[in-house]
Amino acid sequence: MAELAKIAVENNLSAAARLVEVVAGRGEKSYTITIGTTFAKDKEVAPHLELALATIFGLAPSQLNMEVVVVSQAEVDMHAGVYERMLAEKLHIVPPIQ
Repeated sequence: MAELAKIAVENNLSAAARLVEVVAGRGEKSYTITIGTTFAKDKEVAPHLELALATIFGLAPSQLNMEVVVVSQAEVDMHAGVYERMLAEKLHIVPPIQ
């Protein structure tokens, strides 16, 4: 699921968008996909991508939740590798490096 979601994000959202986390819900088959980006218009595309992914995975639309969090470019270093880590830190997915 995560790999297909990553491919969908890379091909349908801006170049700044990154898949940060996929979390399976408890009980009923449900999932939350968290995406970090510096491009605000990615939020407009997310509902369409969410519906498409739910269909591909054989889920009802209510079983898949896509959260797009926009951070400013000033908050993250745009260098490869560092960008993904800083997005995850800003979204509180991973702790800051000490």
